[in-house]
Amino acid sequence: MERARVLLLRGIEQGAMPGAVVCVRRRGETLWHEALGTTEGATSTTPTTLYDLASITKPLAMASSICALVERGELLLSAPVTGFLPEAELLKDATVHHLLTHTSGLPAWIACYKDEGSGLDAAVRAILKLSLRGAPGTHYEYSCLNYILLAKILETVTGTTLDKFVTENVFAPLGLIDLTFHPDPARCAPTISQEGSRSGEVLGGIVHDGNARAICAEGNSVAGNAGLFGTADAVARFGEAILHGGLFGLSTRQRWLTPQSTPPGHTLAFFCRPNLLTPTGELLSDEAVGHSGFTGTALVIAPESGCVISLLTNAVYLDNSKTEFLPMRRRFFNAIAGAL
Repeated sequence: MERARVLLLRGIEQGAMPGAVVCVRRRGETLWHEALGTTEGATSTTPTTLYDLASITKPLAMASSICALVERGELLLSAPVTGFLPEAELLKDATVHHLLTHTSGLPAWIACYKDEGSGLDAAVRAILKLSLRGAPGTHYEYSCLNYILLAKILETVTGTTLDKFVTENVFAPLGLIDLTFHPDPARCAPTISQEGSRSGEVLGGIVHDGNARAICAEGNSVAGNAGLFGTADAVARFGEAILHGGLFGLSTRQRWLTPQSTPPGHTLAFFCRPNLLTPTGELLSDEAVGHSGFTGTALVIAPESGCVISLLTNAVYLDNSKTEFLPMRRRFFNAIAGAL
């Protein structure tokens, strides 16, 4: 995979990101695990560097927790949202499944903290003031707001917060101690956020996403859309637990790997074809699924080759780096496909 490695080194040199850690695993074997570049221009990355996973939080923490509850018989995917949020009149026709697959009709994003302040309940109130972009089940729009509501639903069902539930019921059983909402700042690659409180500051071990940062501010709840930190190895091993087993039963895993939304474009947890958000490059097969994070992270699962690829960066640490990073990432996954 030397060509893929050269692309990452070139991206670092050209300012697409300060550094990267990549992990490629195939049927339980590590094919490539390497740390390249730095975390902020001076400190070298290591395989144990923790990255702000941003929206990869959605599948790894939020969707996995919801599906764990479903497999236990404690929650139905078809359950109406108003069964947990009676005040959610605009979502009277929406279900948990609609939230998971981004077909609830909610818009992509709002700054929840601007109108209602900090905390999960405040974010929920801000979301429920909105109008839908389409009737549930008729409109696909990737939205962080769906997963903020799912965090509230999980708290209602379990009586505990997402960080506690997912650690005990998903990460710990898989031995994934390097997936956490409460990282050691000394191990974290820093980011710089341009939204919410502390805008423009260097953030080490503090979530980049403005809504998630406001939700965490009260020290109680965490967000379902962002806030998880992890290593490339831990992210890849989670992907293996989906592809090859270890977390869910076969029927649940199949729903994580095949289209489940109407309109199509999402599994129960991942982007899939024909969704252009699917971070798989141009050469991995249409069976490949995955998720990306705004900070510069990606997890891709390629069932046809039995392969899982995690690429973690902190591209948002550099000014205007995303314009360089996104094309570089597509070329990277093309090179991985060529190697496989």
